[in-house]
Amino acid sequence: MSARSAHRLISASDLKRQRGWTETLVDALLGAPDALCPNPHGFRSPMRWFRADRVLDAEAGEAFRRRLDRLGPHHAWRRGLPTRTWSPDELEHLEWLEDPARIALFHAPRRPRMRRPRRAAAVAPVVPTAGAVPRFEVLRLF
Repeated sequence: MSARSAHRLISASDLKRQRGWTETLVDALLGAPDALCPNPHGFRSPMRWFRADRVLDAEAGEAFRRRLDRLGPHHAWRRGLPTRTWSPDELEHLEWLEDPARIALFHAPRRPRMRRPRRAAAVAPVVPTAGAVPRFEVLRLF
């Protein structure tokens, strides 16, 4: 058994769902994942796996403690529940990254969704004026 396979792994989605992490915190405190594996839910980005000891070290830090203080009661109750951890032997097609500390991550925040303005319910017909150039041409097929 190698030193890597002795560690328990936690997925990034479990960190966010069960332990109160955000994507920004994962990138800032943990950096690159320790391992990747294909996502079983279709053609999506691969699942990111972090060693449990790295997660616990990051949670002991001051930055995460400040985040916990701001966590609302609807999220805080999850922290008391046990978090799913996986042995590397339980995961199929697991690919270990050589040195996660040397991999640079750049967090690109999501852009807000832009909504198109609604069209008015009753649009007044455009009456062409004399000498005005039409903006479109009607194509007659028959």
